[in-house]
Amino acid sequence: MGSFAEGDLVLAREHPSGLQEEIRDALRANLERGCLESEERFRQIVEGLNDVVSLTNVGGTQVLFVNAAYDRIWGRPRESLYESPLAYLEGVHPDDRQRVRDAMTAQPRGSHSIEFRVVRPTGEVRWVWSHGYPVLDAEGRIYRIGSVVEDITEKRQIIESHERLIRGFTHDLKNPLGAADGHLALLEMGIHGDVTEQQTESLRRARGAIRAALDLIAQLLKIARAQSGQVEIHRERFDLAALTSYAAEEFRAAAAAKRLDLELLPSRPGDSLVIETDPALVRQILANLISNAVKYTQSGGHISVRAHVANDAETPRRGRWMAVDVADNGPGIPLAKQGMLFHEFARFDSGAAEGTGIGLAISQRLAAVLGASITFTSTPGVGSTFTLRIPDEPPASLAS
Repeated sequence: MGSFAEGDLVLAREHPSGLQEEIRDALRANLERGCLESEERFRQIVEGLNDVVSLTNVGGTQVLFVNAAYDRIWGRPRESLYESPLAYLEGVHPDDRQRVRDAMTAQPRGSHSIEFRVVRPTGEVRWVWSHGYPVLDAEGRIYRIGSVVEDITEKRQIIESHERLIRGFTHDLKNPLGAADGHLALLEMGIHGDVTEQQTESLRRARGAIRAALDLIAQLLKIARAQSGQVEIHRERFDLAALTSYAAEEFRAAAAAKRLDLELLPSRPGDSLVIETDPALVRQILANLISNAVKYTQSGGHISVRAHVANDAETPRRGRWMAVDVADNGPGIPLAKQGMLFHEFARFDSGAAEGTGIGLAISQRLAAVLGASITFTSTPGVGSTFTLRIPDEPPASLAS
């Protein structure tokens, strides 16, 4: 017999005596309100879902409910979770286990969103996406932790096939484009005869278009490599404040050309910003964030860049984190389109600046490679702030 009351979903099985009493109380409350029939229908719906739906107590020490999808995806009996919630992790791929444990125990207010692999007893590997969220009581306190886990194996196979297609297609496309650029260069140099000034200008534009196409191909390859985990990581200790200053200075001239005030804010006194990660990837991410701020902030606007030690309450998991904020007083991002921000080729105002809409998608994937994250806040008409948060020590599954 199942019961769902006051945001709580429990299954009447053999649990510790305190939980049995809680189940009886919830069942009694349902009977008194005369809503048991509708609650049972709800339970039947959940049992028929293909996604795993589960509910635990706040500490994650007791599994209160999990539907039959767990048996199908994990290839293990859900009864084992009622005996020990850690049985959940036993089915997680060893390389992903610590990352999953961190995400599910350390995120603010019990929320998490993470992809990982499940290894069935037969050895078959499945990819899943897990989203956890807090269930609040009437006073707004966290009462339970719910989660939904989706099997995304087929989706990932489609993505991987797409990536292989991109890599093959772009490789084959670069060769004829490079050859065409070479022939145009010979014409521009006058190897085959004199060319007029008007013809020279046309040749320059044609070569510029080819270079733009080659750059787009290079960006697509970067996305494909990041998605397939082929980005090489070279970790070393360096001063994040110094690297941030260098990245900002690279755009000083571009900002001045638009009459933008580009300000490098100092970190807090006494903060050490020495970090161990890949400086080249961090620099590439910061370049994309600062470049976007310069592109989209109107003439006469203000941009600030600041490296600092991250606030513990804002980090995805435990440990020492650094952060870099890139803030502007530009037009902001429309609320209805903010969910698409990290999608490839997402551009919300094609007339505002040149670009392909790929930079943020690449940056987010590169951040994931480092175990880092990019978040943002944006208010239309006020401006936007993008924050790169980087762990000083990567998750165990990313350490190399």
